[in-house]
Amino acid sequence: MDSTRNNHTVVDGQSPHSKIAHQPPTPGTMATNTPAANPRFCSDCGTKLNANSQFCHNCGSSVHGRGSPAQSPSGSKALRWGVPALAILLLIVLSVIQFGSRGAGGESEQRVPFGTGVVQAPDISSMSPEERADRLFNRVMRLSSEGKKDSAAFFGPMALGALEALTPLDAHRRYDVGLVALVTGDVSSATAQGDTILAQQPTHLLGLALAARAADARGDAAASRSFRRRLLAAEPAEKARNLPEYTAHAADISTAIEQARKR
Repeated sequence: MDSTRNNHTVVDGQSPHSKIAHQPPTPGTMATNTPAANPRFCSDCGTKLNANSQFCHNCGSSVHGRGSPAQSPSGSKALRWGVPALAILLLIVLSVIQFGSRGAGGESEQRVPFGTGVVQAPDISSMSPEERADRLFNRVMRLSSEGKKDSAAFFGPMALGALEALTPLDAHRRYDVGLVALVTGDVSSATAQGDTILAQQPTHLLGLALAARAADARGDAAASRSFRRRLLAAEPAEKARNLPEYTAHAADISTAIEQARKR
């Protein structure tokens, strides 16, 4: 009994169980003792990730959290704080420049750009109507004499408005209105002002000078010569009157008489 059991259970010194356990694997298969790793997916776009990936190859998000390899948290933080800081710095600089320009000028003025440069508009808010009109008139005539036609044309309507507000207009103010009208190209208005002065005072030197200049602007040579002859004839008596407007426009009268003598 014992020898039979031993012959049946033992073959070549091996048990049946050990023989089965050491059988070679079936051809075409590979034995492995390592369990398959669980696949990983991007938490942002759902793309399947490679085993050793640190960032998603589809959207660039970090495997361990949000972000991208091209932009670090420190760089994003610097950009977030840098832009407001730069804006504040520029605001401070502009405020300092504006305060300095007001302090250096001594007078609050408005700067008006033109092709020939930057022109400063005078602060006329605290002036009387007469002072305002004189200030604007002088500015327009100075700009015109300097060849700054665009600037003179800009201030011309302001000067006309200030002058025409001084109603009723006397010969002095009508002469001023006529000169500004010539600068702005309104020849008909200049002609009308000259005619009105002469209708009231036929020998008024400023009326004759303005009428001659308006005739030149119209291209009326005959009328220009006529007004200048009248100017030369009226000069001695009119100068003796010592009118305030003759003193205020003494240079204009001298120029008009000199031109009349040359023609």
